[in-house]
Amino acid sequence: MDAFEKAVQSITEKMAWISMVAVVGCVALVVSDVIKYNLIHEPIPGTHELVELIASVILSTSIAYVTFVKGHVSVDILVNRFRPRTQALYDLVNSIIALAFTAWLTAGVFVMAMRNHRYGWVTGVLQIPRAPFMFLIGAALGLTCLVLAMYGIKAVIELRKGDGHGA
Repeated sequence: MDAFEKAVQSITEKMAWISMVAVVGCVALVVSDVIKYNLIHEPIPGTHELVELIASVILSTSIAYVTFVKGHVSVDILVNRFRPRTQALYDLVNSIIALAFTAWLTAGVFVMAMRNHRYGWVTGVLQIPRAPFMFLIGAALGLTCLVLAMYGIKAVIELRKGDGHGA
């Protein structure tokens, strides 16, 4: 499990770096647009579209990493008071629910991406194809499913190992 976890960690960290670079690019684009508008009273064409597409990159490439580091909101103040097996049971139920929802969402995003690709849908001003961004979102959600499955498996291992006190 350690080698698998390290591989998943490496992939999620690389995705997080993509997200950070996208944030810098988005900020640079918005600042450039504001400066250009203030200097010559003309915005950069399609800035709103580019910011929208960059936002999809930022959010999708960061979600698996946030899930991996357990950076989401949790009720740790309560759960940390439980015995290890009870915590593992909580983690297992949480992982199953999150995995089911994320898998459903992933499938829906891939269906939408295929539809975008099939119909050749593009953005309004710059005519940028939308499908690659949808596929990126789907792949990132798939990676999030992998992280959630990994945590579910770890919870099962903890439950089977136990602490001798029962749940």
